[in-house]
Amino acid sequence: NTNTNTNTNTNNHHQETTQTPPPPPPKSKSGGRHGGNYTSKNVPYTRTGDTGTSQLLTGERRAKDDEAFEAMGTVDELCSVVGVVHAEIIHAKDAHERESAHAHARDADGGSSQQFQDLEIWLLDVMSRLFDIGSHLAKPNNSDCDSDSDTDTDSDQDGDTERRTSTPKQPKFTADGIGNGFDMEHIEILEEWIDVMTDELPELTHFILPTGTKTSAQLHVARCVCRRAERRVLPLVRDGVCDPNAVKYLNRLSDFFFTAARWSNFCHGGGSGNGLDEVQYRRPFRGAKQRNRVNVNLGSGSGSGSGREEKKHGA
Repeated sequence: NTNTNTNTNTNNHHQETTQTPPPPPPKSKSGGRHGGNYTSKNVPYTRTGDTGTSQLLTGERRAKDDEAFEAMGTVDELCSVVGVVHAEIIHAKDAHERESAHAHARDADGGSSQQFQDLEIWLLDVMSRLFDIGSHLAKPNNSDCDSDSDTDTDSDQDGDTERRTSTPKQPKFTADGIGNGFDMEHIEILEEWIDVMTDELPELTHFILPTGTKTSAQLHVARCVCRRAERRVLPLVRDGVCDPNAVKYLNRLSDFFFTAARWSNFCHGGGSGNGLDEVQYRRPFRGAKQRNRVNVNLGSGSGSGSGREEKKHGA
């Protein structure tokens, strides 16, 4: 009996010590850097936006549907879409490495790992630049702009009078890496990457449908979101609160996505003649009343003419 009672008391004691402790009392202040009720670490919620406003990096609070936040949100959306493309490339590269352990095969999503490695690195840079643009949009230039003033002296019969003239004020932006401007150098780098890919591709003279590999299709989605981001940023440039270089970058970036989408299909099979077909949408001959879909193999190096026409209902 004594042993039984002892075991029972021990088990009860063990159950009591393993029970979940009661929740701590609410903090007098929680959220953000103050942590939460269950953690002392920074938490993403602050509750300050529950009334429909948010804070810029300048400290100013605005409604969440303000043009600045609409532009920032769209750039953030674009960055996430680029992240999906990057994930597709990583997945394709991993698949290639697994398959190459047993045979010299190309990855399932197309392209050799070496060719896709460049695009993988480029996309990381693009996401970084989009973060830079987002930071810049969060610090709208509301400071006084510079103006150049000249003093002209005119003479008339009543004596000398001075007439002061000034040129329109121009906003000043400084590309300092912390949101006060955007460097033109990044636009030039995009153009270099576009040139590198274009040089390997057949020359394009017709519209194409956004088809091909998963990577290519996602790049076309990124292109469309990029165009929308450009439209959202443009009003801020007109208002003089955003560096024009930011909208120039977005304009060039959509061209980069378009070229990268074609290049992704070209790299399928290593760009060695086994690339995917590019589905062009064009008139099969001069004077035709209806455009049709025409498949042209990107690996063949023929981008202007030869291809097989799809004769299907609704083409």
